[in-house]
Amino acid sequence: MKRKGIVILSILMLSMIVGCSRTGDSSKNGTQAAPSNKKEMVVSIKGEPSKGFDPAFDWPGLGEPLFQSKLIVFDQNNNLVNDLATERTLSPDGTKWTLKLRGDALCSDGKKLTAKDVVFTFDKVRKTTSYIDLSNLKSVMAKDDTTVEFLLDHPDSTFLYTVARIAIIPEHAYGPNYAQHPIGSGPYRFVEWKKGEKLIVEANPLYYGKKPNMDRVTFLYLDLDASFAGAQRQEIDVARVSMAYNLQEIPGYTKRNIETMDIVSLSLPSVPRGRYKMEGVPIGNDVTSDTALRRALSYAMDREGICANALNGAARPVYSHNPGMPWDNASNKIPNADVNTAKKILEEGGWADRDGDGIVEKNGVKAQFTLLYTPGEVERQAVVLGAQESAKTIGVQIDLVCKPWDEIAREKGIYRDAYLFGKGADSPFEIYTNYSSDRIANYNTNSPSYGNPKTDAYLNQAIRTTDTKEAMALWKKAQWDGSHGVNSLGDSPFIPMVAFHHTFFIRNGVDLGSFRPAPHRGAYWITVENIKDWSKK
Repeated sequence: MKRKGIVILSILMLSMIVGCSRTGDSSKNGTQAAPSNKKEMVVSIKGEPSKGFDPAFDWPGLGEPLFQSKLIVFDQNNNLVNDLATERTLSPDGTKWTLKLRGDALCSDGKKLTAKDVVFTFDKVRKTTSYIDLSNLKSVMAKDDTTVEFLLDHPDSTFLYTVARIAIIPEHAYGPNYAQHPIGSGPYRFVEWKKGEKLIVEANPLYYGKKPNMDRVTFLYLDLDASFAGAQRQEIDVARVSMAYNLQEIPGYTKRNIETMDIVSLSLPSVPRGRYKMEGVPIGNDVTSDTALRRALSYAMDREGICANALNGAARPVYSHNPGMPWDNASNKIPNADVNTAKKILEEGGWADRDGDGIVEKNGVKAQFTLLYTPGEVERQAVVLGAQESAKTIGVQIDLVCKPWDEIAREKGIYRDAYLFGKGADSPFEIYTNYSSDRIANYNTNSPSYGNPKTDAYLNQAIRTTDTKEAMALWKKAQWDGSHGVNSLGDSPFIPMVAFHHTFFIRNGVDLGSFRPAPHRGAYWITVENIKDWSKK
């Protein structure tokens, strides 16, 4: 009953928001009526940035910055291509990148963007965000207005992937309110942001690149139920909806499931409790630290069933955090719900149901552990329930516990218990951060506290080589080299489960074009990545 009331309230708010968006807007300079001859679109999208539109605080994650530009970007085949940069040169020793910049990039306020703004941005990002690792960047210097030089402590085959995450901030425009009123050299200029309600943008007439087809776009920040209701009322052009609506239809709209790399994975502590401590708190887990148990669980998971049934077909099964990427290892793919192999792995690992209670045990330890997950998303709940059912088929008991993220973090929960982690990136550096032993117990994404000298050797070689082909081969070997690795054939500290599709109802006549698979932290904004190509008849 409570949920129904919230949905009704959201729908009433939607009607007011859309009505206001169509009649005018309030910018920081006052209220102006929107000309009726403008090409406009109304989009309901999840993922309002809590800290605003400041790249120094990880806006826009791995997505499109709208208001700012990047030095290099991904094309639809996940290749790195120039944007603000026009040339890229790497020194023979692999420690200096020199980037030439275009000289015609103007910000939406008419001021020029230069190499000094690049230096300002990277220095700022190093100080403010924990999501972008610039620890290998020794210095960044502007040689002139259109030349910037990056000096690295050591060669880094992933550095340009990191550069592609960072949108450039114009130093002259930066101040305490920049996140609420951003200025930059991107394809759109900021008009209005009402937190919790909407964001209005208009095409930037000074943009150096391809001019957007749409003059004005209103983004509505609605829950997914209200978004579906808004499309039913014909008030929204593009509506992001819950997977629960994947089997529904709306007259006048086309349903589209967009594949992403918005992956959820079971993180399983790979060391016994107490092997390491964080702020005096012992981490690790005495059950999941057993390699045979982790491997067996991965083989037992009915990923296909979870996708088809619990998620209404709006997801696909995955067996790594990088499916389809150039650094993915083909051996990551294993048979779905292979219960026989899973049971054999447990038996050979010394696990057996010795007291007939349906739960296997080893050395007096029951195969029973807690799996933490956060509230608010029915899709994640569906995955953990599916994992629980799959585990039962091989005599493993998973106890599900839902807690707010703040509480989990305070208790060091992701390092002590299993956790449903969001994964999936468009850089192989994620393999390093997930599995390198130098990331153990330091608040990084190696939540299983996994470490192996052979894995470390592959990871460090992959980072430090200047040969792209060699790097790709080494990333693959870290996953599985024929006898050792981090995938289900090896140590399996993570169990990748599914990659969510993002379901949209798109008004007939609206064309959003095609998309590359969006990474986890940019998936909410993937539809915006090619915003310049959007059209509406």
